[in-house]
Amino acid sequence: MDDKLPQDKIAQQQISTQKPPAKAFLNSINHFRGIAIIFIVMAHCYRPAGWQIETFADKAWFNLMMNGTVFFVFISGFLFHHVFYHRWDYKKYMKNKSKFVFLPYLLLSLPWIVWHLTVGTDPMMHQQMADISAPAAAASWYVITGRTLTAYWYIPMGMMLFALSPWVMYLIRKQQVLYYAFPLLLIAIMIHRPISNLNAIQSLVYFLPVYLLGVWGSAHRNKLFAFIDRYWLAMLFAAIALALIQAQFFGAGTLNKAPFEMTVPDLMLPQKLLLTLVILAILNKFEHISIMPLQKLAEVSFAIYFIHPWLTTPWWMVYDSPDLFGIANNGNIFTTLLVTLTVVAISYVIAIIIKKCLNKRSRYLIGW
Repeated sequence: MDDKLPQDKIAQQQISTQKPPAKAFLNSINHFRGIAIIFIVMAHCYRPAGWQIETFADKAWFNLMMNGTVFFVFISGFLFHHVFYHRWDYKKYMKNKSKFVFLPYLLLSLPWIVWHLTVGTDPMMHQQMADISAPAAAASWYVITGRTLTAYWYIPMGMMLFALSPWVMYLIRKQQVLYYAFPLLLIAIMIHRPISNLNAIQSLVYFLPVYLLGVWGSAHRNKLFAFIDRYWLAMLFAAIALALIQAQFFGAGTLNKAPFEMTVPDLMLPQKLLLTLVILAILNKFEHISIMPLQKLAEVSFAIYFIHPWLTTPWWMVYDSPDLFGIANNGNIFTTLLVTLTVVAISYVIAIIIKKCLNKRSRYLIGW
């Protein structure tokens, strides 16, 4: 008895000093990253695909297609907990985000800021949207809003989201994530996304509950996956129903508005959250399988995010949406998907070329 007690104490000390076990790689989440980037690119490809959103069916498909950023943000929250929770270092975290997210954003935005300030559109975007004429103020406006290129609005909002990570860590440790996620979700449904995605703070308020739900999903993964595995079909029908209701009564796409303007609730946010859970439930059934095309897309997803606006933006900003493919007014969800896959493939090839040319330094330019 006397000899056993010290051994028990030694064993307890060894256990207490062990590092947390490495988190398992999740095929389902990685596959979801590949799917998410397709949705994000697709939202920017319907114009060159010649799709005019006019019929009820068009509006319903469009509602199911748009706002794929919800997928991206949910995954980001999930991975924040899954990857960083057990090895948290705020200074290192923000340093990496600054080098591999914000710096690429600045470098890739710079040529377009110069373009906006010189030849630009007529009237110039900073004058039309913000009544700014001074070059320095205009350049700052483009950096703050991300209006240099389609999709770049996400980075100013994302950097604020990263900066809030100590608060998110506090909620995780206190097990209060859902206490904040659900009230914030109700607020997000009422404030909608900002007009032209110019207000990064409004975007943050809109997407923050999605991020928190992703965090909670990782922290309670077994409980979450058991639930969605049981109810995914009902959630799919509910998501489709919300898309149809919006198409019938509220129109198509995100109903961007000023934050305090009172209007109809945003049905697209709960719809996309339901689709998030449906996709996760389906992908989890194939957790044991590595789907190589989705794995490759996931690996290069952030680079595709940075590169694809260089292909899609000129269609509407520079050339005013020319009929490049001879299908103006004859496009649909299928032509949009075809153009999307083409843009994704070209962006992927460009990312690979940049990676081969710059090696590890490519992360400073395209985040990969």
